[in-house]
Order: sequence, then structure tokens, then C-alpha cells
Amino acid sequence: SISGKKKIYKYSIILLSQAQGITRKHLIMQSSAVTAGKVLCILYSSGGLGDVGRHATRAALELGPDKISKIKVLSSQPKEFLLNQSNWNCGCNVDHAAEFTAEELERMEVVQVDFENVKDLHDQLEGVDAVVSCLGNRQFFIGDRVAGVGTKLIVEAMNFHKINRGVFMSSIGICDDWPPVEWHWAGGAMACLFKTISKREFRDLTKAEETVKSAKEVDYLIIKPLGLGEDVVPTNEWKLQKKKYEDTVDINLAKLDCARFMVQEAINPTIHNNAVVIGGQIKGEK
Repeated sequence: SISGKKKIYKYSIILLSQAQGITRKHLIMQSSAVTAGKVLCILYSSGGLGDVGRHATRAALELGPDKISKIKVLSSQPKEFLLNQSNWNCGCNVDHAAEFTAEELERMEVVQVDFENVKDLHDQLEGVDAVVSCLGNRQFFIGDRVAGVGTKLIVEAMNFHKINRGVFMSSIGICDDWPPVEWHWAGGAMACLFKTISKREFRDLTKAEETVKSAKEVDYLIIKPLGLGEDVVPTNEWKLQKKKYEDTVDINLAKLDCARFMVQEAINPTIHNNAVVIGGQIKGEK
């Protein structure tokens, strides 16, 4: 009958609409899965190496939410140290506190933690995809010395939460990079410090690096930066020493550029289970 045909037609239209709705929903979900960024955890303590950790937050924000959707910042310093200080002891020549937009602040979670406390780190690393750790300190008489104990707890927490990728801060002259900066007088000065008034810093950084290298479940990269002076202006360039005694880098590297390299390697790894010396790009060299 005509009435029956109309009912069948109407029912067919409803089913088709529902199917189209499911398809659209599926496509939206697929698109979201493809564009969703990673969750990056940045950890830092005090000193010049810790300043790189602060700059890593800016480097992570530069990449956009499609690459990094959330930035979890764990620091031994109060959150005001990151969010309210204009000068991050660097040559960036900007007001870092004023740089943060409302959208950027929504992507960040800043927590003060104790790097000698297991529960602090285990709880905070849940849901993280990659780690950038800047716990080292090579400035004698200034700041804390938590690289050794802190890195041990970080690696344990990464293993517990099955976080595979970690980029860790160390220093020139640590482990297989002795003697440091063999092509420049600054290396001799650093070696002298490590042998005398900076023995404590040397031991702390060595312990941290050995912990990372023994972590079989972690795809790690250890970086050993030169420079990091407060007057070095970032250029978005850097250079890695390819082979000790055969290759050189510029001894001036900006903290932001060092941070950019660390964040990029955390999200899109190109160097695996290795340690590299990083410095500035030598002028005139391509």
C-alpha cells in the first residue's frame, strides 16, 4: 500500500541519517586522534642548567598544541619562579612572564615537588608521553644538588608508568666526555673546577648520567651543553659535536636554543641511547 511504502521510506531515511551521524562521529574521533598532541613533562631544579628547564616550557609552547597538548612542569622552585619572573637569567631580551597567553597557561600545569620524594614523582608522571629533565647544577656554592637522587626517582617513575622517551641534562666533562672542551681553554678551566671546588657537582652529575645509561627500558638522550651564559642571545641554531677530538662547536649556546633542542628530541626523537655535546653554531660554517 502507499501508506506502507511511506513508512518504509521514512524508516530508511532515519537509518541513513543515523549511519551518517555515526560516520561523521567516527571521522571526527579519528581526526582528533591524529591531531592530538603529546603530554610532555619538564623537570628542573636550580642553577644555569635549571634555567634551561624554564626555557623548555617556552620551547614546548612554541611547538603548538597539535604537537604538545599539555606541558606538566615539575620544579623544586615555587611556580612563581616560572610564571611571574620577567628575567630568566638569559639573553632573550623579552619579558618572559608577560609572554604567557591565557591559552598557553591552560596548556600548562606547574607543580612544586621534592626531587628526593618518591611519591611526588610517581604521582606526577602518570599520563606523560615524554620527559625533559634539567636537574643538574654545575655552579658551586649555589642552588641544590639533586641530579643523582632525582634522576634515579625519575627513571623509576618512567619505568612504572611505561614512559619510553627521556632527554636528560648533564654537563661537559662528565663520564665519556673527559677532558671537557678539549679544543678550547675553557675546557681546562672547567676541568680544574671539577677537580677542586666543584667535586660535589661533578659527582652528582656523574651519578645522574650513570643512572640514565643503565636504564634499559628508557630510550634516552643525554645532552652536555656549553655556554648557557646570561648574555647569549638565542638564534634558533645549535651544533652537536659529532666526534670527540675531531669536531668542534662554538662555546656560546643560548639557554633557549638548548631547550629547543631538548624538547624537539623529546617529541620527535632522532638520537637514541646516546650522549652528545651541544654548543652554538660556528659562524661562517654551514
